Amino acid sequence: MNKLSKRTWLTVILFGLIGQIAWAIENNEFNLFLFNHIGGTTGDIANMVAWSAVIATVTTLVMGTVSDRARHRKLFLCGGYILWGISVMAFALISRDNVAKFTEPAKVVSTAALLVVIMDCVMTFFGSTANDAAFNSWVTESTDETNRTKVEGVLNAFPLLAMLIVVGASNILIEMTGWPAYFIAIGLIVILCGIAGLFFVEDTVITAGDKSEPFFKTLFYGFRPDVIRENRFFYIALAALCVYNSATQIFMPYLFIYLNKTLGFDTLTYSAVMAVVVLFASIIAILFGGKIDSFGRKKAMNVSILIYAAGLLLAGLVRSPVLFTIIGSLMMTGFVAVSVILMSTIRDYTPAAHVGMFQGIRLLAYVLIPMVIGPNIGNAIINALSSGTYVNDYGEMVNLPVAQVFFAAAAGVLLIYLPAHFLFKKEKAQ
Repeated sequence: MNKLSKRTWLTVILFGLIGQIAWAIENNEFNLFLFNHIGGTTGDIANMVAWSAVIATVTTLVMGTVSDRARHRKLFLCGGYILWGISVMAFALISRDNVAKFTEPAKVVSTAALLVVIMDCVMTFFGSTANDAAFNSWVTESTDETNRTKVEGVLNAFPLLAMLIVVGASNILIEMTGWPAYFIAIGLIVILCGIAGLFFVEDTVITAGDKSEPFFKTLFYGFRPDVIRENRFFYIALAALCVYNSATQIFMPYLFIYLNKTLGFDTLTYSAVMAVVVLFASIIAILFGGKIDSFGRKKAMNVSILIYAAGLLLAGLVRSPVLFTIIGSLMMTGFVAVSVILMSTIRDYTPAAHVGMFQGIRLLAYVLIPMVIGPNIGNAIINALSSGTYVNDYGEMVNLPVAQVFFAAAAGVLLIYLPAHFLFKKEKAQ
């Protein structure tokens, strides 16, 4: 295994963790800010989530291509984090009082809500440029087949740890300081990360294609049939990733609600359950990442899929906090193990001449398509099978999540075997 430098590991850890904390805030706290502080509707939240997913995918595709052609990944990484932090701080200026200064009273709430949605798109643009496009390209170019699973294990622990940090600390900070100070503090952390990186991030060698090629031809390079045939294992890995995250999104958006409302765990109980589950899965991700290749990716994938599917099936059957903690830990172990294997395999097969552009293709399969398919399947199951209702945080009467979302997700996870069979069949031959 090729040993990575301390500067490489510092970049992976600092930029990886801070980036995931920023995304966790965007995915969780912005919805609360829009609804509770601004007075927006659930329709505004739905619009913000949808536009954010579209902007993230398009931005990663476009700016990844731009950074390929610029052949200077460090500039987009560090500069992007600085601009990302500034865009987070800008939310401190959005309030109904400030909006009331330039619009009529009847339109204050709707205008303020619209500003939040627009600024979320701006923030997503900078975040996707910095993290999804530049950072992920940098990781692919800074690692190789001998150390990617180890790095990917660390990276896959960060979304879980970030969720734990944000859920645990944000409400306390907002209660103590208010929303404006909270956004300024988070923005400063992201900015300082970008500034610090200017002094220690090692730029990568970018072997991009012909810079004289028309930009839009390069932009859509990854959608060409001949390119797909030539790099078929990259796309098979993407198909597996798309199935994996679509299955995950069947249950994941409803997990906390299921624990709280369906199983009746109080806030302290389900928070403690998820804290243990997340910490356990994070440790497994870090330890597992360094052992995958010695174990064999095909064998590791087969076992990981079975663990994830079995964990999901059992999660729909247990009712007590202790049992759910044990089963949830099993479930999330499979979740992170499958992710580590697929993410590192995708990096292995990413064409070196278009690393940045292919991050956009990756995001299409990892975020945009699963975020459309998965939650809608889960919602349809809940609406069809739920026998109870509750009043959500937005004052609406909605159906209680049902255990069947876990069963459907387990069935979806087993479908990963199909693309994985073809993917690792080639690896065995090699």
